[in-house]
Amino acid sequence: MPTPAELGRRLKRVRAERDLTLKEVEFISGVSATHISQIERGMTSPTVGALQKIARALERDTSYFLEDVDLPDVAVVGSDHHEVIVLQDPQITIKSLTSGIPGSRLYMFHMTARPDGAGAPTLTHAHEGEECGTVIRGTMIVTVGGRDYALQPGMSIHFRATTAHGYRAGGTEESESLWASTSVGFL
Repeated sequence: MPTPAELGRRLKRVRAERDLTLKEVEFISGVSATHISQIERGMTSPTVGALQKIARALERDTSYFLEDVDLPDVAVVGSDHHEVIVLQDPQITIKSLTSGIPGSRLYMFHMTARPDGAGAPTLTHAHEGEECGTVIRGTMIVTVGGRDYALQPGMSIHFRATTAHGYRAGGTEESESLWASTSVGFL
C-alpha cells in the first residue's frame, strides 16, 4: 500500500489529468474539497468509503490508488524487458509478457519447456484464479488434477488454477507456449 504522500500525489495527478478542480470533485463525489486537499497533500488518509467516492468521481478503479507500485494505465513491455520467472522445475522458463495495470487481474506469460530425458514427474502447484494456454511449438504436457493433457501446436487449454497443475515438454523437443492467468500467483 502506498504512503499517504504517494496516494495524495496519485490523486492530485489524476484530478489534474481530468482537469477538475477540488470543488468539482467535491460536487461529483460528495467528499469535501477540504478533505480531498488534505489527502492530496498527504496530511490524512481517506477512509475506504471516501476513497471509493473520489475514485468514482475521477473515473478510476479504487485499486489504482492502493497499488504498491504506481502502474501506468496502458502497459507496453518491449522484447528486451521481459522479466524471467523461475519455477521449481529447472526445465521450465517463464517470461512475463505484461507488467500489469492498476487493478490488474490478467497476466500473460511465454513458457518454454525443455525435455528432461529422465521422465521425471511433473511438479504441480495450485493458486487462485484461472489459467489458459496455447502451444506454439513442440508438445506440451499439462497436468491438471492428476490428468495429463498432451497439447500440440495450435491446441489450447483452460482450467481453474485452484486444481493442482503443472507443465512439461512432451517428447524430445523443446515446447513453447503462451499463457494467461487471472492471478499473479501463476507461479
